Amino acid sequence: SSQDNVTWSVRDGVCTIDVKQITSDSASMVQNALNDSTSKGAQAFVLDLRDVPGGYLTQAVDIASLFIQNGVVVQIETVSGTTSRSAAGDSVSNAPLVVITNGRTAGCAEVLAAALQESGRAEIVGEKTQGKGSIQAMQPLSFGGAIRYTAAYYLTPSGRQIDGNGITPNVETSHVATQDSVAFDSARSQIS
Repeated sequence: SSQDNVTWSVRDGVCTIDVKQITSDSASMVQNALNDSTSKGAQAFVLDLRDVPGGYLTQAVDIASLFIQNGVVVQIETVSGTTSRSAAGDSVSNAPLVVITNGRTAGCAEVLAAALQESGRAEIVGEKTQGKGSIQAMQPLSFGGAIRYTAAYYLTPSGRQIDGNGITPNVETSHVATQDSVAFDSARSQIS
């Protein structure tokens, strides 16, 4: 079920929110997780974006908006120019936040991680992300077949190209148990 795309648990005041993929209702699922876990004593959050293959850009922007009050979340570069999407201004939580990524964190999940990192809202723990920040499109050809081309690129709020580069964590470790413990300890230590 879509419910399983976002799961969460609370331990010692830290809620870990595990996102499996960014689907059409992921932002509302994360918002529910924030609200429900806060009522169960969560005072800091770990957002686990490991193995998230991307998904809906609008939902990634909406998830970022749960944590960021304002500012650019992503820039989208096309042949006709660059546009941007900004936080919606209705953030739900300003509690401490740590994000976990790995080499399979891709696309819109990278957009989300970069926005949280560059805004100073969260530190990232884990591995450099996949670097898959482009949108592919198909152009049918008159004599049959089609060509695949890149229609747009995602850039971080500061204008860094995600495609081919990925997002570098603040704390780099490829060991899964270490990623978990470092993220948890960091979030826990920020509870005032």
